[in-house]
Amino acid sequence: MSANTSEQSHPQGRKARKAGTGLRAGLYGALLALSLSAPVHAAPPLITDDAGTVEVGKVEIELNNSYSHDSEHEGGVKVRGEVFDSELKVTTGLYKDLGIALAVPYVFSDRTKEDGNLVDDVEGFGDMTLEVKYRFLELAGIDFTLKPYVLIPTGRYNVGLSEGRWQPGVALIATREFDDGNYALHANLGYEHHGYRTEEMRDGNRNNLWSGSLAGEAKLLPGLIGVADFGLATTQDKGTDTLTSYALTGVRYEVNEYLDVDAGVKFGLTKPEDDVAVLYGIVLKF
Repeated sequence: MSANTSEQSHPQGRKARKAGTGLRAGLYGALLALSLSAPVHAAPPLITDDAGTVEVGKVEIELNNSYSHDSEHEGGVKVRGEVFDSELKVTTGLYKDLGIALAVPYVFSDRTKEDGNLVDDVEGFGDMTLEVKYRFLELAGIDFTLKPYVLIPTGRYNVGLSEGRWQPGVALIATREFDDGNYALHANLGYEHHGYRTEEMRDGNRNNLWSGSLAGEAKLLPGLIGVADFGLATTQDKGTDTLTSYALTGVRYEVNEYLDVDAGVKFGLTKPEDDVAVLYGIVLKF
């Protein structure tokens, strides 16, 4: 931003915010996953979440950062957007197989240039996300988790960092591990409902947004995990029927039982998605 936020799974990114200035609306990338020890589990820089939950009494603190850029031509004018942002996410376990997390995004710079001239530069807090994860089933070696969440309108609405409404969503998550946890596959299916404060926003944006993604992880060396991720989603802008789609690759290194570091690159596969995003961060585990 995902989240992005860093890149995040809820669709409230720069392209959605800039729709009024000519940039296409786009989905903002993803609620970043929880990090567990031992077997491979989805975690930053992945966008796709895993079915695991944090143990009761444990706390994980993520600091996720991203830089993204996107270029388009609108009416003969080259429009380039760049975003530097960050997200602090705190996760803990409430009960067995039940966890809760709060994510707070901050945009350091969201700038737009037209033919090289700066026309807009925004900074400030975005909408916080509160999520609950409940692992409710294990079937044929596959873990299934339900993750309801809500976007809280804490961002600066007057500069476009918030839609000014509570936005509920839910994701169904499945995880399958192989070879004693050295490999894993994760699949997500998500839905989000958006309300808008103005008639102009309601006319130009979709209310119901769907997303799906698939990710894989593999232990390459002791502590080093390679990741790949692919996803697509409904584009928020009613002006296009093209889906937002991305591909991501990266690595995560488990320094010790208390610290992970990660980095990745996300590429936009369709026009509504940002061209390129660089993701990097750390996870502290207590």
